[in-house]
Amino acid sequence: MATNDQVQAKIAAFARQLAEEFGEIDEENLDEHALSWLDAIETRAVAIGDAVTTELLRQKSSDRPAEDESACPQCGKLGRYQGQRERELIGRRGPATISEPEYFCPCCRKSFFPEDASDWR
Repeated sequence: MATNDQVQAKIAAFARQLAEEFGEIDEENLDEHALSWLDAIETRAVAIGDAVTTELLRQKSSDRPAEDESACPQCGKLGRYQGQRERELIGRRGPATISEPEYFCPCCRKSFFPEDASDWR
């Protein structure tokens, strides 16, 4: 795992690359909602941050290994792994699609998702 300094260095390099791709932001090419050129830069940076957050959630959620069995949150008996399912979450930075393991409890005859005990199907 990278150290905080290594991550910060990668972020700085990524920001420089994006700044070059965006080109100059000046008074002539401001978004109609931007209050100033600094506001326009911040708006772009926030949009990039949101996109990075969404992509990290998607990637990291699918990285988690699934177990063959998991305890049913309703009855406690073991449910069998059924595969991965995708769903949309509404997070602090907006919607994000994640992938998570789905299990089926033969006693309750319902699917469940260990990371979200409130989601029964």
